[in-house]
Amino acid sequence: MPGLDEVLHYLSGIYLLLKQKQEGFGWLDLTLRGLVRSFWAFAWCLPAFAVIWASWRLYYLAGMPAGTPAGAGFVIRLLVIDIIGWLLPLVLLVALARLLGYGRFLATVVTASNWISVPFAYAAALPFALSLVLPQSAPFAGLLLYAVFGASVVLQFRLVWMCVGKQNLLAAAITAIYVLPPMIVGQELQRILGMLPG
Repeated sequence: MPGLDEVLHYLSGIYLLLKQKQEGFGWLDLTLRGLVRSFWAFAWCLPAFAVIWASWRLYYLAGMPAGTPAGAGFVIRLLVIDIIGWLLPLVLLVALARLLGYGRFLATVVTASNWISVPFAYAAALPFALSLVLPQSAPFAGLLLYAVFGASVVLQFRLVWMCVGKQNLLAAAITAIYVLPPMIVGQELQRILGMLPG
């Protein structure tokens, strides 16, 4: 598993790419080994996910009858949803690579997108942490979550845009793959797995 120094090194490259500086690619390991290691980003996101899960659990229990179970099985289902949300865009990206003609960019897009998921996860966890600590701040936390989501979409686009040679339409299509399918499928899985209160 990459250590903190290595992760910060990669994130420095991501930051440079977001500033449209080509040298940011030099901070990333874009070899096959680097691509494989970039999936450790999911493990680095787990503390942030845990905060989100804890907040969602309280939200779920608040809308359910007293005594409703929400133990380890509840958390495991949330983990499964997040794993599917992480892998689904990758499956779609591989499946559509030839059709959309971005195969030569695929490894770079996946590696960079995996690493930018780390700051995205912690930014998303902030509103949930706020609602955990200050339950009365839920309306503000909701607005903050929307702001974080909007910013993450814009930043994802900027990163992908750099990775695909500054092609606007291709960057928009890939960004949509990263954003829309996990959101749609995640909501449906929450319903199917009984993760929604009511």
